[in-house]
Amino acid sequence: MPAEIAPAVNRRRFLSRSAGIALAPAAAQAQASARPSAANDRIGVAVIGCGGMGRNDLTDFQKQPEAEIRAVCDAFRPAAERAREMTGGRAEIVADFRRAIERKDIDAVVVATPDHWHALMAVAACDAGKDVYVEKPISHNVREGRLMVEAARRNNRVVQVGIQQRSGSHFQRAVKAVRDGRIGTVHFAQCWIHNYSPDPRGMGNPAETAPPPGLDWDMWLGPAPKVGYTPARRNFRVFWDYAGGELTNWCVHLLDVVHWALGLDAPLTVASSGGKWYFQDCRECADTQEVMWEYPGNLLVRFSALAHNSFGPNGDPGAKSFGSYGIMMQGTKGTLFIDRAGYQITPQMTAHSEPVSAGSREAYDDLIGFGNYFTGDGVAERGSGSMQHAPHVRNFLDAMKSRRRPAGDIEIGHKSTAPCLIGNIALRTGLKLKWDGAAERFTNSDEANALLTRQYRAPWKLAGL
Repeated sequence: MPAEIAPAVNRRRFLSRSAGIALAPAAAQAQASARPSAANDRIGVAVIGCGGMGRNDLTDFQKQPEAEIRAVCDAFRPAAERAREMTGGRAEIVADFRRAIERKDIDAVVVATPDHWHALMAVAACDAGKDVYVEKPISHNVREGRLMVEAARRNNRVVQVGIQQRSGSHFQRAVKAVRDGRIGTVHFAQCWIHNYSPDPRGMGNPAETAPPPGLDWDMWLGPAPKVGYTPARRNFRVFWDYAGGELTNWCVHLLDVVHWALGLDAPLTVASSGGKWYFQDCRECADTQEVMWEYPGNLLVRFSALAHNSFGPNGDPGAKSFGSYGIMMQGTKGTLFIDRAGYQITPQMTAHSEPVSAGSREAYDDLIGFGNYFTGDGVAERGSGSMQHAPHVRNFLDAMKSRRRPAGDIEIGHKSTAPCLIGNIALRTGLKLKWDGAAERFTNSDEANALLTRQYRAPWKLAGL
């Protein structure tokens, strides 16, 4: 059974902390020395956020022989109870995540809460000497993401972001093909998530009501503005206070692969259009959106999100469980398409004509005429999908032992999240924005720069925000 829960943090002590919730860096060093030292030692894990993704994380952590789920935490008690059941009753339900982070028997913290909680919890865990597995997007805003990177570095913590495609062998194989020049120089890449939702009424417009039994609504809101409870708000991805729609949900995964394959860090400009054009409900984030980023090297990257049609720009009719989604990188020698189900490299075709030939007009043909043929500039290739999530968890635990950076290191996750966050800023301001990736600031809009951070609701604080 887990060790006793550490004493609750009293209000005076809590408010005096520099980060609002974080343990002092000195405590980080003290607890780091107690980390398992042998390969067969048990690694104590706390799962904070026990919804669908949190339970997925819990499942794959439990499959690892050295990992032991010792604490589960959620603002909704029934979710925590369900997670505890998944451990065979061995994990302890901890009502306040701060108490889980402070426990000496916890070595790693999984943060699978709504996005607006990620930064505060991850920084606190790093300052407490814990390694962290945090879901994407890493943060609600750009400034939070930078503070997460800084917390990981100053505490020498392993922080893995849930960009699990980096641990999939077919993604690795396809990325290597791009890096090896198989599709030539890429000047255009696109990624998309197209879904069909048959009922535009969506979540409706429910009135405020009392929270359901077992939900600590004030804790669920945390640093976000205080509002009354409605069941729709727990669909957090579609409200600006908690997330950023499909752009910060799916696009982080997809854009991360483009960054990885093409060696990208930050865009030069961003523009976006769209809005809530389909759903007639209380959501705030866009259901129809286009984003365009210009990157160094004359590269244009596009993201497309639809909620009213699932046909993909690659011709996929969208019969998959996610609708149609994927990534295409189009180079001078060929095109790569990839998603979680597999990948395909299609060589660029070059036209040739036989000595006796005719074009389409001369042949009264609107196709290719006759006596013409086409050859590919390279070799075609395709492959099926591969496991991604369980290997990503395995990579994190291995990095905890070696103290090396994991596949989805926090800085990688930040660089793949930030372009999505600024894409929503472009949408909300209606501006084409110029981005200074080194300073993480816009150079042409004070209005846009104001959206790079946010004010936390008292008593929550994050130093440096």
